[in-house]
Formats: sequence, C-alpha cells, structure tokens
Amino acid sequence: MPQRILLVYTKAGGGHFALAQNLHKLLTELEPESEVRLFNFFDVGPRWIAQAIQDGYNFAVNKQRWLFTVFQAFYQTRPAIQTFARVLGMRLAPAINAYLEEFKPDKIVYCYPVNHGFRRLPYVRRHKPKTLTVVSDIFSPHLYWFVDTKDQYVVASPEAYSIARRYRVPPENLHYFQTLIDPRYDKPLEPAEIERLRAEWGLKEPYTVLVTGGGAGLKISFRLVRELVRIEGINVVVVCGYNQRLYRQLEAFKEKHHLSNLVLFGFTKQMYELMNLADVVVSKAGPATIAEVLSLHKDLIVCDYVWPQEYGNVELIRHEKLGYYIRQPRKIAEKIRELKDRPKERKTLQLQNDIVRLARFILAL
Repeated sequence: MPQRILLVYTKAGGGHFALAQNLHKLLTELEPESEVRLFNFFDVGPRWIAQAIQDGYNFAVNKQRWLFTVFQAFYQTRPAIQTFARVLGMRLAPAINAYLEEFKPDKIVYCYPVNHGFRRLPYVRRHKPKTLTVVSDIFSPHLYWFVDTKDQYVVASPEAYSIARRYRVPPENLHYFQTLIDPRYDKPLEPAEIERLRAEWGLKEPYTVLVTGGGAGLKISFRLVRELVRIEGINVVVVCGYNQRLYRQLEAFKEKHHLSNLVLFGFTKQMYELMNLADVVVSKAGPATIAEVLSLHKDLIVCDYVWPQEYGNVELIRHEKLGYYIRQPRKIAEKIRELKDRPKERKTLQLQNDIVRLARFILAL
C-alpha cells in the first residue's frame, strides 16, 4: 500500500531544509508509488509568525548574534520551551491540523525540533501516525530537540547520543545514523568534468579557495577577499548566497582592481561542484558543510560558528585536527599561503554517509 510521508522543516537555518530536500529526493526514488511531501509549517500560518521566527533567526544569527545568544539563554529549560511552543501553537495549530487532515500522512518525519508541538494536534492524537525526529545538529544538539522523550530520534554522532540520554530519551528510542548529506558527496567529480567547469568559470590559477557561509554569506567575506587577492597563484571563489549587498560590494571591488581570479556567485545550487574544484574551503561551522568538505577530502578553515549548537563542531575540528579554526582574515590568508605551498598531508575523518540507509529506515518504519 502506498505510504504518505510528511517531511517537516523550516528555513530557520539552511541545514534543516537541505536535510528535508535530500530525504524527499531519496524517498521518492526508492518508493515512487508513495506520496512524499515537504512541509514548512510556517507557510500555513500568519505571515508575521514566519517573519518573526524564520527571518528573525536568520537576522539574529547573521547580523545581531547577541539577540540569538539572549534567546538561547532563555530557552534552556523544558518549561520555557514548552511554554513557547504552546504560545506559538495557539496561532499555528489550526492551520497545521487542517493541512494534516487534507494530506492524511501515516508517517511524519521532523527535520526541525517541533515534535512536542505536533503531538498535541487533533490529527496526530486521533490517527497516531508514526513519527521520527532527525536531529540535524550533529555534535551539540540543544535541549529543544529532546523535549518529547516518547518520540523516536535519529542522531548522527556519539556526542549527540550522550546528550539525548542526558535529557532522558530512552535508548530504545534512539537510532544512530552517521553522516546525513547528499549522496553525491560520496564520490568526487571526474577529472574531465572538473577541467570543464574550471574553464567554464574562468579558474585559471592552479589553486582555488572557496569562501562560503550559507544563505547570508560570511560576515568577513569582503575583508577576507581583500587579503586573499594578494596571494599569487590562487582563484578566489565567493558564494554570497542571498546577500545582494555583499555581491554588489565584491563585484565593484573586482571591477575596480581588474581581478580576473575573483569569481562570484549569488545563491547557487552548485555547491557540490564548487567544493570539488576547491583546494580549501573557508566557511562557518555548519554541520552539513563540514561533513561535505571532509567527505571530499578538502582542507577546511572555519571562521565562525553559532553558539551553542555549532560549538561542538568547532571542538571536533580542533581536537581531531580535521581543519583549522581561525577568525581573523589576515591569519586565514597566512594559513592559506602555508597550505598552498606544502604537500597535502592532512588527517581526514572517515565518514560513512548514512542518508540512503536512513531513507530505507523511514520507509520500513
């Protein structure tokens, strides 16, 4: 009998959406007769709520980090999280429940920590669909992932497993799947395709630095580019995401100084290709980005992270010597000079991408 599977996500952080997209693609391929839907639950509620939560999250993380820190400090106990969920649910619950009644899912997969809110919905109480929360914060997930200890959880590291147990999630409700990224990262591009893309994008220098920071771009991108273009023999590729101001600023800088080795992208769906062409990637400490870079055996420099959920990612990189945590643009440029001129001898984490196995697990749930 065909299944109806709902993948719940938000755009408050790109990793949740990317995970949902990858699972949607795999589930559809593995069982074409089933109906699999992506569901951003903010899309069915009042627009001001989406602006406050999604846009507010992205603004706080990328522009005013102190606001996010204050919010996280408040959000440290179960009563605070549950109260916030109830207040939010008063406005969103009717519309979400109406959507569930229309689609009638028999499985709900949460790619964002909202299982404790959905459990109170009339549809979920009445029909009892099978549910699973996939924790996308790999090494240091926050308490809000584990408020509902009765749900089934997927965690992606021993550290996350230990945190879940500390928050009283029973072991029978925990499932370990290591890395959950796009299956394409399991295999690098063929050399011929790399050469074709290098020619298409005008990457004429032998060494390539990729600067990326998610949808908003890195806050230090402009200052970093000014340092990097002084290094001879490198291509500097910058992904600005949705940050049009950064793109225009760098475009004007490129034209003013006639920099043929500076290549700019706005929002792009070609991150896999760009990472294949890069020798070193400079980014923030997003778990998916780290896993993708290490899977392709590229050098990694992390220059920023969101506290507290990305702090564990930085600690892993530093303690296991998988990359470098450097904040200042000048010091990043110095490290790239060093990496460029020495043989490629670096320790890489042996990653097993379990996203296909997870998709099969969901279908068999």
